[in-house]
Amino acid sequence: MTDATAETSISPLPSQPQLFLLDPIDVADPWQYELVESYQLLATFIAGKSQMELHDALQHKASESMHSHSELVKGLVYGILTNPNDAGMFFRYLNIVSRDGFAYTLSRLQLVVTSHKFARIRPEVCTQLFWILNELINAHGLDQIVLSLTRQVRSGDISHGNVKLCWLMLQFLQKHYDWMVQFPVLIATAAYMFGRLALDHSRIPDLRLQESEFVVRLFRERFSECSMVGRDLVRMLQDIARIPVVTDLWTDILKQPQSISPRFTGIDQLLYTPTPRMFLANRITYDMEHRLLFILEQLPVNMYSRNLMWFVQQYLSTPEAETLFSDLIRYIVCVFHPSNAVLASNIVPRYVFLGGLLRFIRSQVVAANAKLALFYDWLFYNPQSDNIMNIEPGVLIIAQSVDKYAFMTASFIEFLAFVSDAYSPAQAPAIRQAVGTAMQDAVDKGVVSSLMPIYEHPRIEVSIRQNLYYLFPQLVPPVVVPPTVSDEPAKADDTELHITPPSSPEISSNPVQQPQPITPAIPIALDPVSRMFQDELVNSTESDIYTGGLPEDVALQADTDATKLSLEQALRDAGELPSFVDQAQSAEPDIAQISNLASEIVDICAQSDTPIPAAARILSVMFCESLEMEDIETNAELKATGEDNDALEHDVLHHVINAAAKYTDHSSAQKIYSLLVHLTEHKLDVGFRWLLFSVVDKQQPWLYTQYVDQYATGTLSAALVRDLSTMQERFPGLFYTVLPQIYAAFADAFVGCHGIVKSVLALIDQPQVYRLNTLILRGTLQLTGYQAASIAAIIGMALDCNAFEQVCFWQLLTAALDASQIALVARYLLLSKQLDPSSNSEAATGLRILLQTTPPTAELLGILLKYYADNADERVDLCGSILSCWNDGLWPLLSELAADPMQQHTVKSLISHWVERFAVSADTNAILPPSKRSRASSDDDSDDMPTIRGQRRRISRQTTTQSSNHSSPLLSSSDSD
Repeated sequence: MTDATAETSISPLPSQPQLFLLDPIDVADPWQYELVESYQLLATFIAGKSQMELHDALQHKASESMHSHSELVKGLVYGILTNPNDAGMFFRYLNIVSRDGFAYTLSRLQLVVTSHKFARIRPEVCTQLFWILNELINAHGLDQIVLSLTRQVRSGDISHGNVKLCWLMLQFLQKHYDWMVQFPVLIATAAYMFGRLALDHSRIPDLRLQESEFVVRLFRERFSECSMVGRDLVRMLQDIARIPVVTDLWTDILKQPQSISPRFTGIDQLLYTPTPRMFLANRITYDMEHRLLFILEQLPVNMYSRNLMWFVQQYLSTPEAETLFSDLIRYIVCVFHPSNAVLASNIVPRYVFLGGLLRFIRSQVVAANAKLALFYDWLFYNPQSDNIMNIEPGVLIIAQSVDKYAFMTASFIEFLAFVSDAYSPAQAPAIRQAVGTAMQDAVDKGVVSSLMPIYEHPRIEVSIRQNLYYLFPQLVPPVVVPPTVSDEPAKADDTELHITPPSSPEISSNPVQQPQPITPAIPIALDPVSRMFQDELVNSTESDIYTGGLPEDVALQADTDATKLSLEQALRDAGELPSFVDQAQSAEPDIAQISNLASEIVDICAQSDTPIPAAARILSVMFCESLEMEDIETNAELKATGEDNDALEHDVLHHVINAAAKYTDHSSAQKIYSLLVHLTEHKLDVGFRWLLFSVVDKQQPWLYTQYVDQYATGTLSAALVRDLSTMQERFPGLFYTVLPQIYAAFADAFVGCHGIVKSVLALIDQPQVYRLNTLILRGTLQLTGYQAASIAAIIGMALDCNAFEQVCFWQLLTAALDASQIALVARYLLLSKQLDPSSNSEAATGLRILLQTTPPTAELLGILLKYYADNADERVDLCGSILSCWNDGLWPLLSELAADPMQQHTVKSLISHWVERFAVSADTNAILPPSKRSRASSDDDSDDMPTIRGQRRRISRQTTTQSSNHSSPLLSSSDSD
């Protein structure tokens, strides 16, 4: 059968591809349609032929040209993937037609395995994909297909489809182990990939056991290939070292390295080898990478937040996905290095994106792992082998966060000080030297000019400055410690939480003598997984997965010591406090005990003359340092998301709020409000929590008003802006949920406040716009108010927003304003601001839509004429489009304005340009009064101004009808004819 005959059986458009489960709005890739079309041609080509005829026909067709060969291959590949019953027959045909050793076949499969839509691959297609890979096992280049396929096995995802893909990949590599060992990169990738995935599969013990055994086999049999992964191999092994199968391997790596490989000298050999980018990129799917690069290469710094929220909701919204945070951070730090053009632009910097990403972490264990991922290269930094771009995000997030997020800067510095001693005590001197070298290299290369702005910042406490000097003595001066602070150093071993045997290879180096360490008060074990496995031992129903565990007294030792040290230091600074001091010093960092202790502190403050600043200092130590309040969800957030059963367990500060609310007498209440204000000054997010408690929980807004009155300066509106902005930054879903209740409680301070409107626009999306529009139209929410000054201030603020925020703003404004306010908006934009449509098209479009909702008035037309008269050539399009939006009453109003001799020329010019550019059929002379019409006609003749006729838009037809009904001479007799 000829090509022409085959083509007659093809439908005009190919049917929808069946490789992926796409939604109706999704568009398949062009190559998918090519496969479908080739498959239809193939089906027509083979129809009605015997096996002998078909064999000869396929041979002949494949030999005609490369195009014919490729069309046959595409059709056969698609048939194999989508038609399991005939896959064997199609593969036989593929063997017949292949002329290039299956190279083109593999290129089509490469498109499938690297597709951004692979997460939605049909189950039967996934099965058939591995079937054809098994059949093509000896084809040259198959290892690249398998390497690409390993990236599609997602970390932090235990859905059925992803677990099935993981099983299929593991079984494929186990079955073809002898083939796999020919490719060193594939061996190293498989070891790193399955090691990371084993961490996610605690609920699937059979899969985790096989993954662990496979990793151990690769290490013991192919260690030289596995070792090319470098230092992240150690980080991966630490995470799974408590799995019994891996424990022996980890012990041998630490104690008997040569039992694994004669060339393996010790763990430091791995730690001082930077991890190549391809292994870190392997844990990020192609779809994730595509979306990450769009943010990091395309979006300005003021527009990335909405995309980041979408990314987190899409990929990091489940508890199992928490392990993906570390992989994402390692990708951003070590894989994506922006070009000089991006660095010099306003594209969102990496450190800003990382700071935003860290704010979504809610678990202390995940936060510890994320910080370790961020600073991991610092611990073993060598200027000769490491890249300064791997250090840059950590340096900048420390330096640039100090003004607005000083607690983050303090947290990172404390973490570095702690990790440098506790990660591997035997190598602590070398690690401290590497951290100092990393920062020195960053200063020398201009990443930051100096650490002194951090060191001298007023919000950086003495303990943080001590840690800075401990880590970087060559970059900051020593701290003069007050006599009341103990000079006795805390030993790293006292805070060590280690999953490894106590012995570790010594590093033969003589680092520079460092000052004594100041143990930071952060309640994490530096082994990044010790807590995680403790949680599993408590919560997992598969108790037989692990044997043994850390003793409880050892597991809590670091937290207890850190809390004791912080509380003791706070007490010495604050002076003597009542009898609860002993209890505070002996309390373990347990949520219930800390909550009870905090409530007792509040009671003592309300009932005695205890110094409020001292109590606030104690509470700030307990929350910020012992429980890392910046990572804890609020009670109201959990209620808003329907998880209020566990609300009190997660929000420790809620107990302080409840305890404070008990006191209603004037004397005690004043002390409580003073305590809350001091807690706010200690960087605790008390304000928006007290706002939620007062308005949402207790429905007593006066509680919040009295709290605001304790501030020496500032109004209720300023306090609302501050606290609502904090809520919007940390919990945007909660912010939009409670907004109507806040408005109802504080309408006078709420309405017309441009700071609140700015917070509303910051992270808004279209569903929220629709919801807020509904609330505004129902009268349960108001943003702009009725005062001209407040409306002007809000519009002026909106003009500085990005394009999407302006579009949303004008949608909200359309629902909020009446006719009189619309005139104010038009006057402000057109006359006061002299709106330039070319530079602010969003505002111009929004104003046009706004004016379309109200009938024309003499005032609006007067504003439009004045705006047009100032610069007719550049403003005619905007003015003409606005006129086109009006129909009822437009022509009589124009006639009235034209009766004014001062307005005649402007009206005539505007209408003539409108008629010319917008195809409106009208006679400009008709709008003039009869006494002026003859003289205007002669002027028209001299000006030779054409009259536009022809097809008219809807508005012109309506105008004609309206004119005849009113018997108004707006059209000349010739036009009427």
